Amino acid sequence: MFLYLIAVRLINKKVEGQKSNFQAIVTFCAAAIGALSLAFSDTFWFNAVEAEVYALSTFFIAFVTWLIILWNEKADEPDSEKYLIMIAYLVGLSTGVHLMSVLATVPIVMIIMFRKYLTDEETLKKTGLLFIIHAAILTVIAIIMWAGETDTAPPSYEAYKEIDTKFLAIFGGVSLIFMGTQWKKIFQRNSFYLPIIIGGIALVAVYPGVVKYIPKLINVISGNDVVMNIVVFAAIFVILGYLIYWSQKEKKTTLNLIFKCSLFVLIGFTTYSMILIRSNENPPINLNSPKNMSEVVSYVNREQYGDFPTWKRRYSQEPHQQDIYTEYSSDLSFLYSYQINHMFNRYLLWNYAGRNSTVQDAGVDYSKLLAIPLILGLLGLFFHFKNDWKLASVFLVMFIFLGYLTAFYQNQQEPQPRERDYFYVGAFFVYSIWIAIGVRGIIDLIMEFFKESKIHKHITTITLFIAFLAVPVSMLKVNYFEHDRSRNFVPWDYSYNLLQSCAPNAIIFTNGDNDTFPLWYLQDVEGVRRDVRIANLSLLNTDWYIRQLRDTEPHGASKVPMTLNDVQISKIGPQQFDPKMMSINVPPEVLKEYNVKDTSIIKSGKITWRMMNTMQYGNIKAIRAQEIVALDIIRANNWQRPIYFAVTSSEQSQLSLGDYLIMDGLAFRLVPYKVGSFYEAVNEPVLSKQIFNEPEGFSKDYQPGFKFRGLNDSTIFFDDNHRRMGLNYRNSFIRLALYYLHKENNSQKAIEVLDLMEQKLPRKLLPYDYRLMFDISRIYFNAGAIDKFKDMVPEIEKGALRDIDRNPLNFSSDYNPYQILIETYDKLKDYDKLINLLTKIQGYIPDDPSVKMLINRYKQLAKKDSSEMVPQTLDQK
Repeated sequence: MFLYLIAVRLINKKVEGQKSNFQAIVTFCAAAIGALSLAFSDTFWFNAVEAEVYALSTFFIAFVTWLIILWNEKADEPDSEKYLIMIAYLVGLSTGVHLMSVLATVPIVMIIMFRKYLTDEETLKKTGLLFIIHAAILTVIAIIMWAGETDTAPPSYEAYKEIDTKFLAIFGGVSLIFMGTQWKKIFQRNSFYLPIIIGGIALVAVYPGVVKYIPKLINVISGNDVVMNIVVFAAIFVILGYLIYWSQKEKKTTLNLIFKCSLFVLIGFTTYSMILIRSNENPPINLNSPKNMSEVVSYVNREQYGDFPTWKRRYSQEPHQQDIYTEYSSDLSFLYSYQINHMFNRYLLWNYAGRNSTVQDAGVDYSKLLAIPLILGLLGLFFHFKNDWKLASVFLVMFIFLGYLTAFYQNQQEPQPRERDYFYVGAFFVYSIWIAIGVRGIIDLIMEFFKESKIHKHITTITLFIAFLAVPVSMLKVNYFEHDRSRNFVPWDYSYNLLQSCAPNAIIFTNGDNDTFPLWYLQDVEGVRRDVRIANLSLLNTDWYIRQLRDTEPHGASKVPMTLNDVQISKIGPQQFDPKMMSINVPPEVLKEYNVKDTSIIKSGKITWRMMNTMQYGNIKAIRAQEIVALDIIRANNWQRPIYFAVTSSEQSQLSLGDYLIMDGLAFRLVPYKVGSFYEAVNEPVLSKQIFNEPEGFSKDYQPGFKFRGLNDSTIFFDDNHRRMGLNYRNSFIRLALYYLHKENNSQKAIEVLDLMEQKLPRKLLPYDYRLMFDISRIYFNAGAIDKFKDMVPEIEKGALRDIDRNPLNFSSDYNPYQILIETYDKLKDYDKLINLLTKIQGYIPDDPSVKMLINRYKQLAKKDSSEMVPQTLDQK
């Protein structure tokens, strides 16, 4: 709606004086096309159906942009400053949602400057050109510096801070030289520099000024004394109130406006007081626990996310990042190839050219939208500059700030755990405005060309109709299925199933967002399994979260047992640790309860295992805080409550306790005995109920039985997350099938489990890797279901051959495609394909005797097989 209103006003500036009804309709249609191009764009639609902050943040950007355009038209009216004060309030309010919307401050100030203070068009254009030249020179300097940086090893924290300082010193020094030589042009009254500079000052005043430094100032003056906090905050309001009064009295209009806007930014920012109030009420979800002003300072500074450099691109010290860095010749290469091109340009093209697929790191597919919205946006940018270069400059700056500058500032490392296009929807908002202007610009050209013709209205109408089909209708058609969340219960069911994988009064260690936040929702909102305590492993690295688990009883659930005191928790962090044998005591009554028969455990009264390190810096091995806390919880619990690890947790996160974990569903339960072989590591009575007893409704109490709603429905869209969740379900089915096959020698039951898996999770809708498919086919084969084995072979073969084409030398690694095909062909007795495959391998490693031996073996089997078939054929005849 706001985009539509903005586009109408921007277009009307160009066609003023031509306000016939037909012209108005053309303008409304062009604006609607632009607005709907945003509504049906991939990223904006995704944000709209996600329970996240980005849709609301975009609302604030749209709202303040519309208000500033409205003010731009009414700036000469007596009460026009009310719009600017409202904008200031909304900017302050938006800081409580997401800081992305604060970036709109710069273009807002630019419009104010252009409209009220800068009137000399000729000087503005000259200094605008000078600004571009200076920016280009400084960019070249930055490129030279980055291009010269070829060291692929990430530096230490101190080293990259030094790089930041060095870069800023050179960059700033050159900038000062420019300013010193041409200061008159830069700072004269009608300079194009002034809006940029003052806009930057306004941005810094809001963030970090208000957001970070006001809480810090209050904390420095009054500490954690609540009464004094309020007094200091009130004093800031009193000072601003006096400055407003003084400037009004002295008729200092500009200062008066600045003080009023500052006051209203601060009023909007006061929504953060809710954080303090709610945190002190100890709600079940109390992230960061900002109960006093010093903790609020930590909260608004986002200290839990750590620090990262501004200028250094390849800074991470993680081993896998070091390997990735070697793929780039310099920081500049990494900045452009990954952080700009892959993590912004690709997203822009997704929205306005077409998206290849929903798979992580998917590319662009121009056939989806034929790049028509993209071309219209570029034309719109051209027409905008042609018609009103000032406002066009403002929106271009807004696009750069909300797009490229955001990508630069975030300094994202490769790979990312998910696509990050949702960060840039503000830039896409601007681009859709240009689409509206582009459509209107094309219509203007057509109307100008056919102005003498009687059919110009008909041609215009047809053009608008085609534009509607080519942009919003086409985008709606392409994106609808992927963004339709109706009847999609996968997240709800997955979190329900994970909670129902835990016995009553359990503690479960979860791994990440997708197996934590939905569980919190189900417990806190729907009241499901409130007896279970969720311990997120990532958050166990923070002191506030450890204290919450130890001290709070959300919804009446028991506290999580620990021996750690406040001093130990406050100092907790990574600890040097070499792999060694560890033990946990097991009381006699627990041994009896679990019917433990292992004499070594009974005799010692403890379980023992070798715990591995989870971190390594050079030769120094270490474990994280989360391992220290998890181990303390397990020991302090003393087997009083069931303890689980979500199946998504890695072996490292499980404290190397794999020998003592059995599967109860989507979680592994810790038991006081070694589970034996892989095939035995399931709790068959519970797991069989989970898989076979799907309930009609749902239970708030413990009731084994997974829900699989919609997973076999082809009309529901499943993205990467859904497919990964599907793999966790498959893991449960496969483990149970293997148990029946190898532990109970019950082939029929194993086949029944796999058949149910295909019924609930059809591979046509939830595809998975051919290697896993090979494992499943092998179970079918060993269980005697040869037909079902053969049914899967073509898909396995296709996947393996595709892998071989990509990497033909992959024949030495475990589980390689050659090995899979050899075993598959062997089971089928397809000796011709076997011999051809082995001959191909022999071409790569001609001196390997084992390959030659296999070829000879299968040639003999092929010969024997053909000789046995001839008499049989004669007999049949």
